[in-house]
Amino acid sequence: MKSTSFALLSATILLFSGCGSTKVAHVTIINTDKSHTSQQSTKKIAHAYPSVITKAQQKEFLTRINQIRSERRSCGKYGNMGPVQPLAWSDKLYDAAYEHSYDMAKSSHFSHDGSGSRNDRAAVEMGLGHGSKLRDRMSYADYQWRAIGENIAAGQHSTQAAMDAWLRSDEHCKNLMSEHFTEVGMAYYPSNDQYQTYWAQNFGRSM
Repeated sequence: MKSTSFALLSATILLFSGCGSTKVAHVTIINTDKSHTSQQSTKKIAHAYPSVITKAQQKEFLTRINQIRSERRSCGKYGNMGPVQPLAWSDKLYDAAYEHSYDMAKSSHFSHDGSGSRNDRAAVEMGLGHGSKLRDRMSYADYQWRAIGENIAAGQHSTQAAMDAWLRSDEHCKNLMSEHFTEVGMAYYPSNDQYQTYWAQNFGRSM
């Protein structure tokens, strides 16, 4: 599905396992117009939420992601991929991932679209009138991009479990192993519902 500014390579795909105790989904957008930039945001994330992610955890996330990318692996229908170059940590991608994991956890809402509630900070402060899309959250975090992708998960209680769930899915594996991306940010937030933890992993290549 193409427009003049971007190609949507993968829409949202939901995969359910573990009797409803875990789930994962992904989205990827590759920009095909070099003149394209994401919409400039009027607000910036100001870390209004108390962060549950430490610098040590950020390092753990990045180390694990780059270990995965350093090996040749099968991504199912996409064939063998990698090894590929390691990713750099992006605070802007982390901000967007954190905002979305917070929204999902607080709203008990699992989707690449934000809840549209007061927990969906990008939607509220940008006055969208609907749940935020991935591109909206990139704009809100002031991330100017050429390629972006997102893996989300719910119900996994460790970094290893979240990564394993993504690697069992061809599409999520493809995001993790994609040469289109050069940066990453990853976050999670605890919830009081049956899933207990919501994860967001944002990939990007900046302008």
